[in-house]
Amino acid sequence: MLRATKPVVVVVALLLFFPFVAKTYSQELKDAVKLTKSEQFKKASSMFRSLIKQTPANGDLYYFYGRNFLDNYYSDTLNISFTEMADSARMVYQQGLQQDPANPLNFVGLGGLDLINKKIPDAQGEFAKAMALLPSKANKQLKMDPAKHSRVLIEMAESYVTASVHDTGSVFNLLRTAEKLDNKNPNLFIVKGDVYFYLLNDGSKAIQNYNMAQSLDPKSPEAKLRVGQLWMRARQYTNALNYYQEVVKMDSTFAPAYRELGSLLSRAGRQEEAKKNFYKFLELSKNTAARKQFVNTLIDLKNYTEAITQLNEITKVDNNDNDVNRALAYSYFETQQYDKGLIYIKKFIANSKPEKIRALDFTYYGRLLSKTKQDSLASEQLLKAYSMDTSKAELISEAALSYTRIKKYDKAMEQYERKIKLKKGVPMDYYNLGKVYYSLQDYVKADTNLAIFNIQQPDYIPGFAWRARTKSNLDQKDPKGFNMTGMAVPVYESLIQKTQGDTVKYMKERFESFDYLAFYHYSNYMRDLKQKEEAEKALFYYTRMSAVNPNDEKVAIVKPVIDALKLKVR
Repeated sequence: MLRATKPVVVVVALLLFFPFVAKTYSQELKDAVKLTKSEQFKKASSMFRSLIKQTPANGDLYYFYGRNFLDNYYSDTLNISFTEMADSARMVYQQGLQQDPANPLNFVGLGGLDLINKKIPDAQGEFAKAMALLPSKANKQLKMDPAKHSRVLIEMAESYVTASVHDTGSVFNLLRTAEKLDNKNPNLFIVKGDVYFYLLNDGSKAIQNYNMAQSLDPKSPEAKLRVGQLWMRARQYTNALNYYQEVVKMDSTFAPAYRELGSLLSRAGRQEEAKKNFYKFLELSKNTAARKQFVNTLIDLKNYTEAITQLNEITKVDNNDNDVNRALAYSYFETQQYDKGLIYIKKFIANSKPEKIRALDFTYYGRLLSKTKQDSLASEQLLKAYSMDTSKAELISEAALSYTRIKKYDKAMEQYERKIKLKKGVPMDYYNLGKVYYSLQDYVKADTNLAIFNIQQPDYIPGFAWRARTKSNLDQKDPKGFNMTGMAVPVYESLIQKTQGDTVKYMKERFESFDYLAFYHYSNYMRDLKQKEEAEKALFYYTRMSAVNPNDEKVAIVKPVIDALKLKVR
């Protein structure tokens, strides 16, 4: 009797046990997916691997494990390789198909990868394979729980949003069918909201759907976070802040909310609060990629000192990421630590594939060389940066300035003229080009460019000072060296008028102006000693020159002239 009943007991026990096991695995899968959505990717990966080891024939596990790789990439596209993450996801999806070939989700995963790579026909082929495994009029023999059927369609629709493929007709067809099958799935309305948010830029309808998702799952932080992000995009910062704070109260383990809070608070100038939230985000995510993402945010917010601190923490555990060298180079430049910055930008470029190097990298390289007084090399890198991004015409000017600093005036002139011919010149280009022509002793072209600058920038004192000097070099002198033409007179007179509001700041320019005008009128007097009016003007300007800076050596030189003029004008 005992023998006969034992198998029955075992069977009954198994029947009682298996529903419990299935429920447990379902909950554990939900927990793993939640870790992914909370950007705790390493922890999620560990959990997925454990679940797959326990139930290797469950295709759902492979699909969501693959999604974990892709979500990891999208959390930090600057520092994480798409190719690496996509290859890992593809391998997992293929394993899922081998283990559970009747499960459509892994075909959805493969199709999603094709969408991201803009291989639309390939994606549609994979989606067709998934659809062939779903119940339909043609597949009446297939049976599937409507909720699971709906989930597959929702995941397929979400693939379009993830890949930013604007085929909203296909997406809405999928979502309408999914809703008929199961209108209680909050993720249906999250995805629907995402379509309106990211593909159609319709904030109102996006919020309607996010709110519906929230009503179906009041404890889920995902929909509320999306609404906060929507308000953030609309620059309704107070609303965004309120939503982010509600997310944290709802689920204190949901890492993205702390990142968003940190970013928003930093923009608001509440730096200490921002840091606390960023650190909480790092504490929860517990991975280097998250720290790198924090660094990106810090650099966006121009908090370069903190970025350097975080980057140095990264190098303790990951010394192979060349992008860290790039970020250190940028950050050291922005904190005026140019020698250190130069070390890291050289290291970055030496270890980079050519296609990985951006125009901005050569820009920082050139600027770091310039700041470390290596202008002969700086101009080369700056022009290389411009060749990669011709929208940054200011790089031509920077290269020209580097040539100017090492007195390669002909090369500087070429670059300024090039920029002006491209119709990309700005007022300071005319100013600097005028000074370059001055150094080349081409005073006519110097005067032409400085005149243009003076019209464009009538309040910039140095522009008038340099034009006055240029004009003075165009003056004709008589055999005794006296000024015959006074070409700079009107410019120096204008310079005196423009600087009278701050005589201390512009002492040098005023001294120079009085000196020139005094000598010009003295020259006129010396050519015709009967011109008492010219003597009076010369004395007036020499006296003012002496008052501006009585200790200048020129004052001592002209003192006898001043004494002689005083006797003449009595």
